[in-house]
Amino acid sequence: MAVGFIALVAATIAGAIWVSHAQERKAAATYPKCQGRHAAHQAVFEHDKVVPFHTEAKRCDTLTITNLDDRARYLAFGQHQSHGSYAGVSERYLSTKGSLTFTLVKPGNFRFHDHIDDPVYGTFSVK
Repeated sequence: MAVGFIALVAATIAGAIWVSHAQERKAAATYPKCQGRHAAHQAVFEHDKVVPFHTEAKRCDTLTITNLDDRARYLAFGQHQSHGSYAGVSERYLSTKGSLTFTLVKPGNFRFHDHIDDPVYGTFSVK
């Protein structure tokens, strides 16, 4: 009985992960693969703000978000309390000097913030 319960819990978790990443799988199938060299952009958590506040990029560029503050940040995408995801990432712990790099595939306007200190946020646009 315990084995059956564990299997049910594992299947439920796997299903939830599959559903939560459906939008990223759809975007990956919708947009052509990135080829060649593209621009690399940087955004930095520093002194309790994001510098630059907004990043303009083209599809297939990369964005690296780095934490240079003296405390850890919990990076989340979207508005606080209604998180979304980008490039398959919805939340990521960033230690001091930690960073996250991802390819900008999906066009649009996006927001990221520190989930613990949500007034600290930045935006990026992909054209």
